[in-house]
Amino acid sequence: MEVEFNGKNLDDFFIKTAKGDEDMTENNAKMHVLADETLGGIKREYVEVDRKAEVGEKIITVESCKEFEVGEVFTVTECNRWYDGTGISVYETGIGLYHHEYRALKPTDIVHIDGQRYEMADRKAKVGEKVIITRKLDCCMLDTKIGSSYEVVRLVEGTNGDVNVIDDTDEEATALFGGYSVLVPVEAESDEPLPSDLIDVVSNLAARVADLERVNKKLRAALDEDMKIRSENTRRYLALKDEIDTLHKDNRTLGEELARLKEPAKIDDILDAPFVLVLHEGRGKFDVYRHGKKLKEIAEVEIEVQADMNTKVRIGHFPGDWLV
Repeated sequence: MEVEFNGKNLDDFFIKTAKGDEDMTENNAKMHVLADETLGGIKREYVEVDRKAEVGEKIITVESCKEFEVGEVFTVTECNRWYDGTGISVYETGIGLYHHEYRALKPTDIVHIDGQRYEMADRKAKVGEKVIITRKLDCCMLDTKIGSSYEVVRLVEGTNGDVNVIDDTDEEATALFGGYSVLVPVEAESDEPLPSDLIDVVSNLAARVADLERVNKKLRAALDEDMKIRSENTRRYLALKDEIDTLHKDNRTLGEELARLKEPAKIDDILDAPFVLVLHEGRGKFDVYRHGKKLKEIAEVEIEVQADMNTKVRIGHFPGDWLV
């Protein structure tokens, strides 16, 4: 027998009372609104729990590293990543996390449907109430979807809580007790941590911040790489500039040397050499100068160039009569 008090079902009251301490703990914990794939992807409230996660549970990171940022949500696939009880594996990326790097996310009974918060109550439904399909227990529920909500149009007599709803084909279908939960609207109370819309906003902002942190991390990495490339290009430019400057200097020096070689030698410079042989037109006519002074009556000059490029000069008035 169902008993009501002030228009509310007492079953709901006792359900909440039985969970009193647990709910108080969850109200003080961090709340997250995430899609629950087990209920067709509808939004459900989760609370952070500081314990080791189990396979299939969701987790949220509380530390960051090169593989993830704070606030990322993953699904656990393995509870003993390194076979020493220190970490887990996750489905989305296949990476491993140590237990201190995350918090387990425990699903609450609060779901969000069309902007309204509802608590899922495991009791028999009444006509006019909304129920959410949680499991398909019989073929009579084929035209209903898990995670979808339906209004109860009548009770099935002779059953222990089965109800009829209008399914997705606009026909009556039976929802078996144990395959649905009653959706009880959650009234906004002063002692509640956050209203439904604000929870959504905070959750969306947290997800957005995590996305921005990932983008910022990629941009920082790209900037560092760009700075390395710019530094290397600057180094190469300066080295090339030094090389070009050296080539210009060498070219200028060679030009000056070439110009100097093209200039005709001055007679005074020539005559100041240790020995100068001046040949005149006509066979056998020559003059010899030594340190700028002309030697007279020179009949013979012999010049010997040795293998070591040293040169010997012999001068005489008569053949065989050498002055030097």
